[in-house]
Amino acid sequence: MEYNIFLILSMVAFLAVLGAMYLSQSARRQLREEGLTKENEEIKNVLKAQQQMLEEERARIAHDLHDDLAQLLAGTRLALGNLRLEPTLSGRNKSLLLRIDHDLNDLLNRVQNIIWNLAPETFQEKGLSHAIWKMCDQLRELRSFHIEFLEMGQVKRFSSEVELVLFRIIQEITSNAMKHSLAWNIYIKMFWTDKQLKVEIKDDGVGKEKAAASGRRDSGRGLVGIQKRAEIIGATVTTEDIPKGTLFIVSYKF
Repeated sequence: MEYNIFLILSMVAFLAVLGAMYLSQSARRQLREEGLTKENEEIKNVLKAQQQMLEEERARIAHDLHDDLAQLLAGTRLALGNLRLEPTLSGRNKSLLLRIDHDLNDLLNRVQNIIWNLAPETFQEKGLSHAIWKMCDQLRELRSFHIEFLEMGQVKRFSSEVELVLFRIIQEITSNAMKHSLAWNIYIKMFWTDKQLKVEIKDDGVGKEKAAASGRRDSGRGLVGIQKRAEIIGATVTTEDIPKGTLFIVSYKF
């Protein structure tokens, strides 16, 4: 009888120890998870602050370019236009001034495109779709490759912060495809649903693995930076290998 009682008490004590160990491990695991959650939140806040500082610096540079270089080019074109009206100029000199004016106009357009890319001002009024369309329209002027933009579904509006981050992601992926993948064609497709925006950016370049092997990409570090930027707004960026080129998929649930 006493042995049975001792055995029962021993089992109870053993179970109590196991329970205490489980609760202790559970508590430690919860603390670790809370710590990781807090750390991730702090990292996200740091990235968000860095992104804001970067956009402010871009806006400052764009403002300086507009007030200095763009205004100087516009003033020079105006002066050349007045000079071409001089009756004493020969036909050859007038033709030369006309060519200079054409080159200055091309340069002014390029500067204005740079200013817009640094600080797009269309989000408040026209939104993400228009910004991507304008970006593609500017890139088509390079005439060295083909870029196509297609949009499907009911377009929705987000906050300026979210739209700007999404635009920067798409802009960087497109820029990387132009610079590093040797692509001739880039296709951007936006799919809108009731709860999600999905953007596919596909190029017909050499693909990310071959590009990394040849030193044209930074071995995935560029993608990591893009993914970190996406985390600021809760978006995701993934890649898929295709028969020729690379397919990027940007997803944002709202």
